[in-house]
This record gives sequence, structure tokens and C-alpha cells, in this order.
Amino acid sequence: MNKKEKSILKKIVFSLIMLLLVRLVFFLQDDTSDVIESILRWTIFVGSVSLILIYVKFNIESVKDFFMKYQDKFILVGLIFWIDIAFKIKNSLELTPVYLFALLLILILIATFSLLIPKKASKIFDISLMILYVVYAFSQDLYYKIFRDFFSLREIVNAQEGVESAEGTYYFSVLHILMFILAVLTITKYIKLKRTSHISFTKANLKMLYKAPLFLFILVNINAQYPINFARLHLSDHYLYSSMYDKEQFVTKFSTVNLLFRDLKVIITPSFSINRDIEYIEDYYDNNVKLHPDNEYTDVFEGKNLIFIIGESFDSIAVSEELTPNIYKLKTEGLDFVNHFTPVFPRTTCDSEIIFNTSIIPSITDGPTCYVYNENSYSESIAELFNNSGYITTGLHNNYKEFYTRDLVYEGFGYDYFYGQNEIPLTDTEIRYDSVFGEKTLDYAIYEDDLFFSTYLSLSGHSPYEETNLATVEHLDSVNEYYGDTYSDTIKGYIASQIEVDLMVGVIMEDLEAKGILDNTVIVFTNDHYPYALDQIEYENVKGIEEDYEKMRGVLYIWSSDIEHAEVDRLSSSFDFLPTMINMFGLDGNYSSYIGNDIFCLELDPIVYFKDYSIYDGINHYSFSETSDIINTSVIAIAQANYDLSQKLLSVNYYKKE
Repeated sequence: MNKKEKSILKKIVFSLIMLLLVRLVFFLQDDTSDVIESILRWTIFVGSVSLILIYVKFNIESVKDFFMKYQDKFILVGLIFWIDIAFKIKNSLELTPVYLFALLLILILIATFSLLIPKKASKIFDISLMILYVVYAFSQDLYYKIFRDFFSLREIVNAQEGVESAEGTYYFSVLHILMFILAVLTITKYIKLKRTSHISFTKANLKMLYKAPLFLFILVNINAQYPINFARLHLSDHYLYSSMYDKEQFVTKFSTVNLLFRDLKVIITPSFSINRDIEYIEDYYDNNVKLHPDNEYTDVFEGKNLIFIIGESFDSIAVSEELTPNIYKLKTEGLDFVNHFTPVFPRTTCDSEIIFNTSIIPSITDGPTCYVYNENSYSESIAELFNNSGYITTGLHNNYKEFYTRDLVYEGFGYDYFYGQNEIPLTDTEIRYDSVFGEKTLDYAIYEDDLFFSTYLSLSGHSPYEETNLATVEHLDSVNEYYGDTYSDTIKGYIASQIEVDLMVGVIMEDLEAKGILDNTVIVFTNDHYPYALDQIEYENVKGIEEDYEKMRGVLYIWSSDIEHAEVDRLSSSFDFLPTMINMFGLDGNYSSYIGNDIFCLELDPIVYFKDYSIYDGINHYSFSETSDIINTSVIAIAQANYDLSQKLLSVNYYKKE
């Protein structure tokens, strides 16, 4: 490249930087739909693409010769490039100006690394990466179809449980077939190549190799989104890249392959911030004390027993006086929280268990809480608070207790006992019937002469909702007779599966009454997550759902024979369960220790937290990456602090029992 060509490139880069400065100084978007700012961004993008084409023309005399010389590397990055583009199109992810340059940058870095390592290692690296990436993209596409989000590699530790939990949710699309065909053809072509390109570690070669990545790095930053001020730091692409607070936004801006390598970096990079995190936590608590005045429900259940039932995939569409009379009784005779949310976090049920028992936001970036932090303990958990009040605390589940390492997790929660399939015991057929589960656990969970707190985690409502689900088959005729053609076969199969948990509630209530302690026992019923295994379009139509976050609307019923029925329309979520129980049972807990609040404490504003770092305040739902007139920066600040706080609480095992 001669001086004239270099001068042309410098002038173009200078012009783009000037346009960026004009955009930042005069037209940076802030709560407005600024047409000029948008035009400037896309002008910079078009100029950047033109710059790449000119750069290639000036630096590569013969494109054909260059391609043939490094054919194996073009095959490697080409496969990743086209799959990533297809992935973006298939999942309707927004095209952003920074995306192309971020994708090209990571691909050039991959090719550069492969060129510099020994030839034999390079070949192994290339083939392994192609296979890994295809499997990764395929898996992410399946996951995104169900959860509208992307998983972390840290979740590999519970891959077996994930596969079992996802039964009935698999689907195959044209993209998957094309990915498979393209991968087979590409890898076959690569293997047939007789030469492996390589560049030695010489000063001249290294000087040549750093130019293209540096060039693209500049273009990434020229096309990136910047915040207007520190209060809106969350709008920055740089903040998004460093924090990965929203994986969907991350993939939209930077590509799936960038997520893969960024995730790998986080996994292999050790953390040395324990002391700093502890200081952060203590400083946070010192400056954020929650004052909790008494309210009309304070101590209303003091001295009573508590049975807490978590219905697997339960949803309000399954509630009817005819088919689920026991749950209907809880709903219509007790407190019905009509504005309640059960947000889904990366590891669904086990994350909900973390929330119910600790009121801490589960791990989002560090991997599954039930694996990564299964040796943590919680001195402020609900089980420990009941233990301190003289209760016998018991956890029960009709799957084997090692699933999601619950044998360790519930020990950390502080339960006196935890019974799974093998301890009860239940056969592989019996575990699919919650009614049988309920009958066989009565003596483990209900005590006549002692106060007790027992948590039931049901299973019958788990997917699939067809002939392989014994609970569905058992009750499908009743559902067909009741609903006729009102619902599809899939929805009716789902409702049929939920009848078992209603029967379990009936079994428990009958036993309480027979033992003469029904009047001294409170029953709380909720769900662990929405039925994500159902066809989501069909589910959304039945529920009238317009936004994804609305799927998280759950159920919460609090029943006691002496409580007056009421519909509670105050916003609430799973995080609020524990603080609310503290208030109602008169437990000795510190409200400041929890992310959630007592639902009946009107002095504290409720916030629902979601795994994509978005929040809902009862009126508006917004994520950290949005700009709008409705954004309350103080609420955003509180939410960000609580996400950070929870991550640190888990990582340092702050509430470890002595």
C-alpha cells in the first residue's frame, strides 16, 4: 500500500470520527426518537463498510491468490459467518451498526490465532471449533425458541437435568437442517485440503497481522452506542459487552460467536474480588436499611403451621371449580394475589426454589446456582427462620433428590429433612402422580404435636402433555368432557396434567382435618414457572399475552380457615414470598436481607426482576438497554444494585451458617 492509498484511508477514518463526534455532541439519542442521530449512525455504518472494501482493495493485490493461500482459514470463518447471519435472520434479531464489525473482528482474531499456532494444532483447533460452534448455535436456537434468551456455558454442569426438563419441547426447523448440511460439507471440504496455512512468529508477520484487527476494532468503536451520561451507562455497547447483562442484546449487537468466546473468557478467568465484594455488601446494607412498620397482616399467622406447595408449570388457566376444586378453594376462600409474577431465571425450577427460600436473585452469569453454589448456606433462609422459631422443617419432591443437586441445596437452605423419590419411596410410575406423592408423604410432612413448615415441590404438571405423561392420560377424559372444543388438545393435555396437584392439595387438607390441625395450618400455593413447554403461540393466544414478560404472571394463594377472602391487586413476585411470611408468621427476620419485600408493606415500592435484567414496576416494563420517557433512573439504579448485590452474596457465600 503506497502513501496515496494510506492517505485516502486516513481521510476516510478521520471523516468517520468527525461524524461520530458530531453525533455524540449534538444528536446522541436520549429519550427521543432522533431522526438525525439515526441517519448519522447509518451514514457512519455505510462509510465503515466502504472503508473495509477500500482497505481490502489497497492491501490485497490478488483476492483470488489470497483466498487460495489461506483457504482453510476462509473455510473456518466462513462457516461461522454464514451460520451466525442465518441465526440472526431466523430469530428476527435486530440489525445494528456495530454487529457486522464485531463479527468480523472476532473472526479475524480466530483466523489469526489459528495461523500462529503449529500446523497440527491448528488443524485440530479449526475442526474442533467448527463442530463446537455448530452444536452451540443449534443449542442456542432451541433455547431461544423456548425462553427468548440465551444460555451460558456454565449451565453445561446440569445438561442432563436440562435435557430431562426439556422433554417434549424439542423441535427442528429448516435452519437446523441447513446448519447440519453446511457443517458436513464445510468440514468435509476442510479435511480434504492437503495444506494447512501458517504464519511464523516474525516481527514482519506480526506487524502485518495486527493491522486488520486494529482496523476493525476502530470501526467497532466508531459504530458503537454511547451513553449520554454516567446515569445511563447501561445504554452503552461497551457496558453491555463487559457485563453481558442481557444476552439477547449481546447477541443482537455482537453475534453468537462473540457470546461463545466472551462466555469462555468469564469461565476461565479467576475472580480475586472476595474481600472487595464483602465490603460492597456491607456498605450496601449500611446504606439501604428497610424499615418495616406493622400492617394489618402482621403476626396474623403466628404460631400456625405452614404448608408451601409449588405447582410444577402451574398456570391460572388450569383453575376451575369443577376440575381443580381444592386449588379453587384456596383461591376463592383465601388471599388471591391477582398481580403476582413468578419470573423465570436461567435454570427455571431450581432458580425459583432459590428465590422462594432466600429472596436472592439467582446466578445469571456465573452458571446455575444449584450447581455453582450448591455448597452455599443461608442463615436468613425461610427454613432457618422457622427453625429458629421451633418448627420442624421439611422439603419434599417426587423426583430423586439429587436432581439439580437438591440434596445439597436444601441442606444449605437449612431444612431439617429433605425427602425425594428414593426416600419416600416412590416407583418410577408413582412419581408422575402427585396424588400418590401426597399420600405417601403425609407422615413425613405433617405433625400433630409439633409446629412444622413443609415445602412440597410437585412433578405431575411437567411436560410433555401427551400420552407419555401418565397424569395427562389419567385425567384427559374429564378435561375433554368439561372443555369440549374450547381449547386445543395440547392445552387440554396440559390442564389434565395439573389435576394431580389439585388432588394432592385435597389429600393434604383431608389429612390435616383428620388430625385436627387444619384450623392451625396455613396453605400457600404458587407455581415455579409458566408452562414454557407448551406451544408458545397457542399459550399466548389463550392467555391474551402481548409481551413476553406477561408470561411470568403466576399464581399465589394464601389460605387459612380463619382468613377473610380478598383479591390482592398489589404487585408481587416470588421474591416477596419470604418477607411476606416473616410478617404474617411473626418470624425473626431482617427485611433488609432480601431482594423482595413484604407484599403488605405499602412503604416499599415493589419491583419484579427478570433474568434479562429487565424490571417491571407495576405500570411499565423496561430493560437497562432501553431509552424512553417512562424510564425511572432511580428505579434502574436500585435494580442494578440488587442484581450486583445478589451476585456478590452468592459468590462470597455471605450468609454462610457458622
